[in-house]
Amino acid sequence: MAYGEKYEETPKQKEQFRLWSAMYQIENIRKLTENNEYKQFIHMHLNPVYHELQRQLTNLNHSDNITEETKDKK
Repeated sequence: MAYGEKYEETPKQKEQFRLWSAMYQIENIRKLTENNEYKQFIHMHLNPVYHELQRQLTNLNHSDNITEETKDKK
């Protein structure tokens, strides 16, 4: 990409940004509730969501490799 050219995000990049943003929001909630009386309860519910977002991000980052391996097997 040369200087001055218009940059457009790909759908994959947009989804990566959304997943990272959601993970940061969960981290922020964890920090905000650090002194909350019900911290354990709140974090117990946030952890599965955080790990699911992490799983989806990993799958998205490796989707090109998975697609290439599938094509090679055919």
